[in-house]
Amino acid sequence: MALSSTPKKKNSLKQHAKVLDFIKGIIVAYLITIPVFLIFSIILANTDFPERYIQPVVLATTIISVLAAGSIVTHGLKSKGWINGGLAGLIYMLVLYLFSSIIFRDFSINRYIITVFVIGILTGCIGGILGINLKRSSSRIKSR
Repeated sequence: MALSSTPKKKNSLKQHAKVLDFIKGIIVAYLITIPVFLIFSIILANTDFPERYIQPVVLATTIISVLAAGSIVTHGLKSKGWINGGLAGLIYMLVLYLFSSIIFRDFSINRYIITVFVIGILTGCIGGILGINLKRSSSRIKSR
């Protein structure tokens, strides 16, 4: 009986990303986010950039970063990319929320925060799906 449960555990482990994969994905996501935010802040400080474009730029940067994180986290997996990618999106959003809340000393949760969290999680799911499928399609091309 112990022998039959061992392959099941190994198969289950192959479906979930390792902690190191999550750390790597989140670090890469912030290596995208931080420079973009720095460049954008320099543009805001030195030009007459309309304030109404701040939230769309932040949201676009977040989406690109979370897509990258979800894809990286799930790159070595065979299935359940959407769950692992969504978890990467959630972790990214939690870290972003905590840092911004500490900097601005405002831990309030409003409709915008909830919307951005949902977008982050869904984008992570999409990134996770892409991470698994892009790996599969590239391995199919190589095998031909």
